[in-house]
Formats: sequence, C-alpha cells, structure tokens
Amino acid sequence: MTDLRGLAGGMASALAGTDIAILQGRHQPRAGSSLHTFDAAGRSAFADTGFAMHDLLRQVDEMLRPDGEDRPLVVELARDGAGRAELRYTFDLPTVAPVRLVLDPDYRPPNHPASPMPAPPGVAVTDRPTDPEVLTAIRGLVAEFVSEYTRNTGGTPDFGAGHSEEDIHAAEAAMGLRLPEDLRALYRTVSTDEYGLLGAGALLSLDSVVAEYLAGTPGTDFGPDDLFAVFPVVYEAYPPGRVRRVSRNDWWVKVGTDWGGNYCAVDLDPGPNGASGQIIQYGRDFYGPVGYFAESVAAALHNVLAVLRDDVTSRRASVHPQYSHSEQVGQRRVADVLAGLDVQELYLNDGAVLDLAELAPLHYLRNVSINRATAVTAALPPGVPVEWLSIDAAEINLPPLGGHPTLWGLKLASRSPIAIVALAGLPALAHLDLSGADVSDLHRVADLPGLRVLELNLAQWRELRERGPLPAGLAAAALNGFARLEEADQWADWLRGAAGQR
Repeated sequence: MTDLRGLAGGMASALAGTDIAILQGRHQPRAGSSLHTFDAAGRSAFADTGFAMHDLLRQVDEMLRPDGEDRPLVVELARDGAGRAELRYTFDLPTVAPVRLVLDPDYRPPNHPASPMPAPPGVAVTDRPTDPEVLTAIRGLVAEFVSEYTRNTGGTPDFGAGHSEEDIHAAEAAMGLRLPEDLRALYRTVSTDEYGLLGAGALLSLDSVVAEYLAGTPGTDFGPDDLFAVFPVVYEAYPPGRVRRVSRNDWWVKVGTDWGGNYCAVDLDPGPNGASGQIIQYGRDFYGPVGYFAESVAAALHNVLAVLRDDVTSRRASVHPQYSHSEQVGQRRVADVLAGLDVQELYLNDGAVLDLAELAPLHYLRNVSINRATAVTAALPPGVPVEWLSIDAAEINLPPLGGHPTLWGLKLASRSPIAIVALAGLPALAHLDLSGADVSDLHRVADLPGLRVLELNLAQWRELRERGPLPAGLAAAALNGFARLEEADQWADWLRGAAGQR
C-alpha cells in the first residue's frame, strides 16, 4: 500500500525537469480537484502533468480524509533544488490560490436574492379547478399541433393521457404555488412530450417539474451565485422590464428542456412590464441575460404552430440584441469605439488614454472592464448604470468617479499609487479588489461603510493587520496572488478571529 511519503514522491517526480517549486491543490470528493503551480519566486508557471497529478491528489485525499469530513482538502507540495519534497495539508481553507473566505453566509450581492422570496400575487395554492375556457383553448391548440405535425412528418405524436385535477393540485401543494392556467390546462391534456410543444424545449413531466423545483433551494438559479463569481453582474433580459433582473428566483418554475443543457421556465414573478406565466430561457447557450421567449404557455404553443405551418406571422419574442462587446482600442478615443453599440458589458483592451465620461450613450451598460491601458480617467457618468468596473492601467485618475450611484463592484490594478479616500463617495460600493494596486492609504479601507467583500494580496493584508482595523461588517475576503500554505492558514485564522469567527 502506498504511503503518504510515496504519494508526495510521486507528485514530485511528476514535476521533475520543470521550474515548478510549489504546487498547491484542492480536492473534494464528488467535486473534483484544481491545481496551481509556481516557480521559486512565486510566479505562476505551467507544468503539463495531464491527469496524473489530479489522480495523485485524489489518492492523497483518500489517505488523509477522516470519516465524516466533508470540507475540501488543500495541499501544498514544495520542492527544493536538491529534489527534496515537503507536503503540507489542511482542511481549514475552502480554497487555495486564491484563498477565499466567506464570513457571513447570509450576505448576498445586489440582484442575487436569497430564498425565501416574497410571494407574488396570484400564486397561492387553491382548490379552484382549471379555467374551462382556457382548458378548451389549450386542447384545441394541442389538437392542431398533432394535425400539423402529422401532416409534416407522417408520424402521429403520442402525448399520453392528461393528468387529473387531483394530480395537478397535489403537485402544486408540494411546491407551494399555483401553476398558470394555460400550463395547468396543458398538463390536463398531455403527460409526456418528446416533440417540443413549448418551442423552447420539450415539456417536462409533472413529476419532474415538482422534483426540479424542490431540489435544493426552491425555484431556479440562472448562473453562479457565489460572492466571488467571475461574472457577478446580472444583466437585463430583452425587452427591458419584462423579466426581473435577478440571478435566481423562487418563482421561476422549470418546465422544459432541449436535452442539450438549455431549459425554459414559467415566470410567476415578472418584471414591471412582464406578465405572470411568461416563459424564459436559460442554460448552456445563455451567457448573458436570461432569454425572454413568450408571454405565456398559450403564446408558445401558437408560435410552435406558426412554425409548423411555415406562417410568417409567427409571434416569436424578439431576439436579444448583442449584450457584450470587446475592442482593441489603441490610440482611439472611447467615443470612437462606441459607434452603433448599446451593450450591457464592455471590454476595452490595450488603450492609450481613456476617459470614461465618453460612455454616456450606453444607457444599459452594467459591466466595464478596461485592460492594459496607459491612463484612465474614471469619470463614469452617473446616468450610466454601471455596477461593476475593472480597471488595469498604468495610471488611474480616480477622483472623477465621484459618487457614482450604482457602482457596487470595483477592481483596480495600477503601477501608480491610488488612494482609498477617492472611493469614499461611492454610496453603493460593496466589493473592492485592490490586490493588483499600489494603495497609498490602505488603512482607510475601514472608512468605506458599505464594504462587504475585500480582496487584497498578502503584503496588503499584513499592512492592514498592522496599521488599521478591518471594515465593519466584512462578509467575505480573498487573499489573492501567491502565498505559502502556512501563510494562508495564518491569514485565515487571523481574519476569522478579527471577524469574530473561530
């Protein structure tokens, strides 16, 4: 049987002939593993070990994990010039390279609501039967579908027998909501669907709808919802105002799938311009906002029938316009890049001198990322609803950012010093990443009253520990950049203690 020393030797052997001095990894059963490798100076370096290192990390996990321990295993392998290897490990860190700690699990960033959410009007469970007029209309639409499908393909679809009112009421009681009348009528009419009745996907069985709704948190999650998500901003579905701009909703009920990673749901909690029972889409092919598909189940059936008839009067929902744009700026002005754009996400790369005041025409802009610029004036217009701003520039002029009303996430990386005092007027600022910046007054970060998430590098965290208090109400923190496992463990222990956790 291989012992721990043998596994460490195997990991070191897999790195032989490379410049890798430090390997840090994370493994959790059923969640897989991640690896990060560094040279002796702590710089990221690449080593092609294939799946061998992940398998060795899995074996280390199996050897070290006590019964009942479900936290991730974090491992560090350090190699010296003589070929000696030292293995350290801990179950006390949730992540490594970077290390990310959640101190307040109840905190949610803007537009990321927790469950339970308030019940919208009209969703209470009742014993009222399905509206007979709606039932008649839906049965007529399904009969037309069968006729058109048979005419087009020569085959007759078999949707099975519909459900009883008792079946539907039992499903609603289990979920704690009443389904839209046209969806109730559809389940009264059919029980299975392999033919795409909804257009956005095949209708799920009634039992599957209940199981999907009750799995984990009630409702539907659209995308990653953790505090350190790569894309934390929630974008606006098109047309604006029909779908609530949230990352998840207790009152989105998954009812269909294309069996390819995309889903559709009935929305019982619409935006101010929407209608309860409208259909939205999300999944593998939806990287920005959710897709608005149809104003109701009945409308979706009409759309499907129009396609089967090759009817040009199909009432399909509008296709969502381009939401994201990336541009190599060079010597151009920002205004010259924006011609014809109306996006929610904008990447401006390799620009010279950029003035964010020129973003004023973008009325739906939510996320701006500026990469490798020479100089940036952060005069973000208050009427542009940007929520997340990332600036990587040699020089950043921050004071013009002023009191921008919607900016809640800010990431700064610069070779010239920046000052916390320039951020004091941002009323919504909740997430701040300064790990790539030279900060002249880091101790003043506690003066930002609404700050809930802070990301710094190891040297900055040490400075903050020595010179200033932590921000009150800190909900999460990240140690970015390289840190040895022992240093990371000490940082996490200090932070938990300073935040009142042990």
